[in-house]
Amino acid sequence: MLALIKRNMKVFVRDRMAFFLSLLSVLILLILYKVFLGQMQIDGIKAAMNVKNAPSNVVTMVNYWLIAGLVTITSMSATLGAYGVSVDDRQHHRVDDFMLTLLSPIKIEISYMIAAILIGSLITFMLYAISIVVLIGGTGLLIGWATTLKVMLLIIVSSTLSLLIVYPIMYLIRTNSQFASFSTIIGTAIGFLTGVYISIGSVSTSIKNIITWFPLTPINSAIKQLIMKNSLSEVFKNAPNQIRTNYEIDYGVLLRFPNGTHFTNMTILEYMGILIAALIVLDVIITKLVKINGRR
Repeated sequence: MLALIKRNMKVFVRDRMAFFLSLLSVLILLILYKVFLGQMQIDGIKAAMNVKNAPSNVVTMVNYWLIAGLVTITSMSATLGAYGVSVDDRQHHRVDDFMLTLLSPIKIEISYMIAAILIGSLITFMLYAISIVVLIGGTGLLIGWATTLKVMLLIIVSSTLSLLIVYPIMYLIRTNSQFASFSTIIGTAIGFLTGVYISIGSVSTSIKNIITWFPLTPINSAIKQLIMKNSLSEVFKNAPNQIRTNYEIDYGVLLRFPNGTHFTNMTILEYMGILIAALIVLDVIITKLVKINGRR
């Protein structure tokens, strides 16, 4: 199975155009976020502070918020793109050749999934590092090895969850054209479902609950808490605690249960663990059912 994982990764990387477009889409996202979403939040803060120019520490804080959003979206889009190798193999019946080996269909699927998660995580972390340098400056990388390691682990979890979420549909996709259409839909929806394109505080309670409980939103929140910690303290050091809390709730740094209590780090870890376990069981069942019905 290890050889098949390596093969799947090499196939994706060897397609230079696909790999280049994956990186290019990341850079385009970075520019669009900086020009539009970041500026919108900065304009809102300037209006609230009644100033013409936002202080540099406010701009830094908003940039960290943007980076967390970019990481969340890219973990989904990059991982999904890497899993396209599986769709291409199905369309051209290469999977039939793999079936002649001693590997079971589930192990073949796992090899595709692991390869996609590894590539998706790598591309996402590359985006994270590039975004830090472009938006914050070289010193932004000096947030600490412990913090960087935690972000890397969250990226891997986010990539894993991203694939597990869409796998039931992806496993049924048989052509590259179907895959392209599905990827476009997911790429558009993910920004809204995680509260990246819109602030959580600006939507109705029902939409807020959907965003809050979407699997990638807690990961997005955890990344924000990690990388925004120092800038939040600096921006709100002379402000009442309630003002900082209101900002963190409105922009998804803190998530709340319907009863008003906040998600803790332990709550997020437990939620992620339950989700991953449940999705793995669901995906295994779907794989077996499809095989029994002769769809493979």
